[in-house]
Amino acid sequence: MNQLQQIIESLLFYKNEPVSFSWLASRTKIPEKQIRSEVEGMLPFYENRGLTLLYSSDEVSLVSSEIGSSFISELIKSSEEKELSKQALETLAIVAYKGKITKSEIDYIRGVNSIFILRNLLMRGLIIKQVNQQDKRSPLYSISHDLLSYLGVTNVQQLAGYDSVVSKLDKLEQEYYEEQQGEGSEDSSLNPSNE
Repeated sequence: MNQLQQIIESLLFYKNEPVSFSWLASRTKIPEKQIRSEVEGMLPFYENRGLTLLYSSDEVSLVSSEIGSSFISELIKSSEEKELSKQALETLAIVAYKGKITKSEIDYIRGVNSIFILRNLLMRGLIIKQVNQQDKRSPLYSISHDLLSYLGVTNVQQLAGYDSVVSKLDKLEQEYYEEQQGEGSEDSSLNPSNE
């Protein structure tokens, strides 16, 4: 792989979700047409590998290849049977009390990248992911009905200390937006360290 392809691979690995070719072009300062060509040139590299590239007319992502799917399914099953980690509980609490919230907002509150925890919570059915009508690149996370049922509450307002916690989260959210406006960044995602 050439240097640009390595950069594309790194960006796809970091985002860990489908990204648009236009997003890759804006991050690399390379024309979108060339990005598409480079991605197509990367395909042979992933033949007979544990990872592969999935792409459509608009988006591309780096995913596990089909050959490892049965092993990954077993890992998912075993991880679902384990208790939630402190970090997962922290993330779940943020989503529960804040309601519809983006990954970058969660990252800001926690101070670390939460993508793997969010994926785990999604697989367990504790949270759901919805399209963000204001920014389709940043999905919204909220708790599932199954979690509400498990907690024995009919709505999130019944959670312990709801008003106090939401007030603190609102303050952090305000700081997050002020920081984003100060940076004038067109991409709202932060670059915190990993979990």
